[in-house]
Amino acid sequence: NGNSCSMGNPAAAKGWQMNLNNRYFKSYKHFVGTEEQTERVENGTEVINHSYSLDITATRYFNNRWSLVITLPVISNTRSSLYEHAGNNAGPSGRHSTKSFGIGDLRVSLYRWMIDPARHTKGNVQIGLGIKLPTGDYQFQDYFYKADGSTVMGPVDQSIQLGDGGTGITFELNTLYQFTHKFGVYGNFYYLSNPREQNGV
Repeated sequence: NGNSCSMGNPAAAKGWQMNLNNRYFKSYKHFVGTEEQTERVENGTEVINHSYSLDITATRYFNNRWSLVITLPVISNTRSSLYEHAGNNAGPSGRHSTKSFGIGDLRVSLYRWMIDPARHTKGNVQIGLGIKLPTGDYQFQDYFYKADGSTVMGPVDQSIQLGDGGTGITFELNTLYQFTHKFGVYGNFYYLSNPREQNGV
């Protein structure tokens, strides 16, 4: 996630670092609570989301304990469904896709290692506090295909919008421990507080 810091050599923890992180996710299963609606796939009425993002991260290391991280995601989403277009009874020919592409919500975070990395090289705890800015389009629109053959332009589903339209506060806790030179553990805990309840879409 672009916020790792050199723990073994404090002098090396200065300057800028650039990270590119790719993520791809496909979702097609439907749940009501913990119960899966397997009939949606069997009947061919499932909604299929393909989500790809490229996170461009620039990290400024001030010293071996403090760093500033700026992350800008570039997002490409596709959502295939029946019900949003001609309806679930339209059959395979009624399935169409809506898409969204562009930048997402920009994040700026300040991090600090709580234990001096120069003295403790096996493990550490890092705390991060930041802000998420509403730079992603939260009302992206595409064409929906209706049963009568017409098309209607409208906002794509919330699940493939590029942003949420709100300014949020982020909190992170990163931990690591190296048991041997071949085995270690790492944990990342992330929380976003976004006060805006409705964005009008």
